[in-house]
Amino acid sequence: MSSAEVAAKVVKSLEREDYKLLKVFASGLKQHESLTKDEIRSYSKMHENVVNFRISRLHNMKLIGRNERGYSLLMTGLDAIALRILADDDIIIGVGKPIGIGKESDVFEAIAHTKDERILKFFRIGRISFREARRKRTFTSNHSTHHWLLINIDAAKKEYDTLNQLIYTGIRIPILYYRAMHCIVMNRIDGLRLADIKELEAPKITLQNILHDIRIAYKHNVINCDLSEYNVLVDSGNNTWIIDWPQAVSRRHPNADDLIKRDVYNIVKFFNRRFGLRKDVNEAIGEVMAIST
Repeated sequence: MSSAEVAAKVVKSLEREDYKLLKVFASGLKQHESLTKDEIRSYSKMHENVVNFRISRLHNMKLIGRNERGYSLLMTGLDAIALRILADDDIIIGVGKPIGIGKESDVFEAIAHTKDERILKFFRIGRISFREARRKRTFTSNHSTHHWLLINIDAAKKEYDTLNQLIYTGIRIPILYYRAMHCIVMNRIDGLRLADIKELEAPKITLQNILHDIRIAYKHNVINCDLSEYNVLVDSGNNTWIIDWPQAVSRRHPNADDLIKRDVYNIVKFFNRRFGLRKDVNEAIGEVMAIST
């Protein structure tokens, strides 16, 4: 069970004082890796007995962890905060089953109060590195947890901002509804990842559609930086959707030319290999970059 699923189970049982303490941890993430009981009491303005009781509850729920200095927020705690924000702001009313658990994100079904289907994307960048580090015990779990919480919040903000930048470009991208901490809420796209598709009705046209979107994004100063068959969806109408943008950079990046060429190379090579095309990579790179120079 993922931390988001655990959080979804406990978030309904969070009482007002529990959530108030969680917000204290969240608001101090950039300044503090851990908080002592005195600091928690000072920031929350709650009585010592109340703080002790609430800390015990949050620790038992596995939303916060304890270390030598005090207490720190765990990933499940950050998930709970995000879910509480989304519920309080009427963005979702329930979390459904997982759609995909990947290396850098967990994606779940969700329902809005309008009964619309939405998805929740929780960022999990560093999950593999964190597990490996814990196994080797090269650094403390609390320190690494804090580090990755900040990384994932920043990644969610970056993708949210990038998608907003691309909204009016004509590129097919998910509809954005909200961002809460390290979670983005989007509409659900019914499609398959390119990596999972063995046959396409018109692979040449599909490839050209993807290259068109890469070109338009590039024209609007955005390079995906991580394009592959794993972050492109194809729907039943053979429409393509580039769904992951947390690593995007602008054309002002010192390695911009290399990064856009790598994106094009990756997608063209995949189509040539999987669907037997003979698209010249250099020709494709020229098509993408020429319109924006």
